[in-house]
Amino acid sequence: MRFLLTMMLLLGLQILPAQAEVPDFSGIASEEEFLPVDQAFRLEAVAAGENRLSLRWVIAPGYALYKSRMSASMAQVPAEGMRLSGLQFLSPSTFKNDPSFGRMEVFHDDARAVLEAQNVPALAAGKTLSVLVSYQGCADAGLCYPPQTATLPLTLAASAATNPISASATPVTAVTTPIPTSLNEAEGITGFLGHASFPLVLLTFFVLGLGLTFTPCVFPMMPILSGLVAGEDRALLTVGRAFRLSLAYVLGMASTYAFVGTLVGYFGARANIQLWLQTPAVLVGFALVFVALSLSMFGFYEIQMPAILRDRMDEMARRQKGGRMTAVFIMGVLSALVVSPCVSAPLAGTLVYISSTGNAVLGGLALLSLGLGMGAPLILIGTTGGRLLPRAGNWMLAVKGVFGVGMLAVAIWLVARVIPGPLALLLWALLIGVSAVSMGALEPAAAGIGRFWKGLAALMLLYAILLMIGAATGQDDPRRPLAAFTSSAMAATAPMTEVQFVSVRTEAELQAQLAAAVSAGEQTVVDVYADWCVACQDMARTTFRDLAVINAMAPLRRVQLDLSNNTPAQRDLLQRLKLYGPPAMLFYDSNGDERQTLRVQGEVNAITLLKKLQG
Repeated sequence: MRFLLTMMLLLGLQILPAQAEVPDFSGIASEEEFLPVDQAFRLEAVAAGENRLSLRWVIAPGYALYKSRMSASMAQVPAEGMRLSGLQFLSPSTFKNDPSFGRMEVFHDDARAVLEAQNVPALAAGKTLSVLVSYQGCADAGLCYPPQTATLPLTLAASAATNPISASATPVTAVTTPIPTSLNEAEGITGFLGHASFPLVLLTFFVLGLGLTFTPCVFPMMPILSGLVAGEDRALLTVGRAFRLSLAYVLGMASTYAFVGTLVGYFGARANIQLWLQTPAVLVGFALVFVALSLSMFGFYEIQMPAILRDRMDEMARRQKGGRMTAVFIMGVLSALVVSPCVSAPLAGTLVYISSTGNAVLGGLALLSLGLGMGAPLILIGTTGGRLLPRAGNWMLAVKGVFGVGMLAVAIWLVARVIPGPLALLLWALLIGVSAVSMGALEPAAAGIGRFWKGLAALMLLYAILLMIGAATGQDDPRRPLAAFTSSAMAATAPMTEVQFVSVRTEAELQAQLAAAVSAGEQTVVDVYADWCVACQDMARTTFRDLAVINAMAPLRRVQLDLSNNTPAQRDLLQRLKLYGPPAMLFYDSNGDERQTLRVQGEVNAITLLKKLQG
């Protein structure tokens, strides 16, 4: 038992170095807890040698700075040929999944960078250069702050060899004001589990491991373990002893997967895999990889190690004596190495996801969960001495086929980001329809459990037909393939498919709308919006498309204050409204007075908004 405890400790040590990257589940702040921008992101700047500035952003808990929105430029060029280096980041970043814009690189807690004025001529020495440092951040609870800029003075000296950052740096005062910028970032790969929470990712990998256990390649591990247990002296073999042997075997296998996952997560982040994964060419390329992997699951060909290497590891495995804890643990490690090439089709898909997260601790824990999932049935089999071992048969091929269909589904999910929506809907229809036919949707109904599969296949085929109709009518939502027909039928009673707003951009236009509402005796709702606001985009495609929200807002005057240009006048208006940035919703009664208790700052879902409207 002491050996097993040691092995568990070693498993924990594999992922402790990256402990700082464990996701924070501390919850979401209420709408009253948002900080002013200068408190959420405090910029500190110090002179760091000749022509250099060292920058540090102190980021409040629950807030994040977007790396792609951080840049530096010169307010003016003091001398011809001078230029400013880009920000050289010194702090590690993480990645945040956004439903509208995909994977985005962010800084939490602390962000550090340096910049340098280059090619400074002698005639510019002694002059002060005004450096503009731009940045933008958001609160995890959904608030997007307007883009900011800091004006930093940098005293110039004639260019010489690059100096290291000085330990005794002189503080520089930063004057921060918002500046306009635009948001036009391509959606990156979130992975087929990128949208899930951290615990759900681990649970999914555990379930995936359970499924992998019953593939023909991993299935031989069951009799291997049973043989190890059977090799024990029957006089000493008890249920507890069999359990410990089985657990040692599974821990050896799971530790191998955890080590691989940690490496993939760690080096995936260092290689900036996330950046090039966002291009359409790479999306299509990975989709083709998943198609190739699915074909291997369907038996068109096999993906495995060269025979020489595979035979060498088989020989090493056979040399280990069964029964002893250490030997059984090593056997688990060797088994993972031997069978992983055969599992490579589904396993490769999980490694692609882990590498896209750039998170070593997630990689280690995810593949540890995968290994434990694979090992759970093995523990059961080993503990019972093989009495529950099912016989091999065609049912294992069916399990393999399910993984093949899953690979094709991932491929479609990837290319759906770069192809027209109706075409993606057609691909889903073909996948589901062909799967339904292979399950016997068009064959005579069988008896017993066959009737259930026949009914399920028939429902899948019907859904596939609906998807084809939706694709033919130009739809792109698999959840509403017949939206074209339902929209026509409901045109008389619900002419809007989303909330329609009157767009205003200035305070004068806003006041004119409020005055018109008072004259008409109408109540008004104001949606504070910007194109660069991620949460605003999410509300536009979810909250404001909810039928109950559309009906509840119909009697109100609906005004959208568009701050996309982020002009000085718009920033002043935000300040007078005591708002930190979009999204926000303001409610005014028929007298033009704001109902402060209903004010919403940050992203709001349909249910919460309905409660506000009914209040």
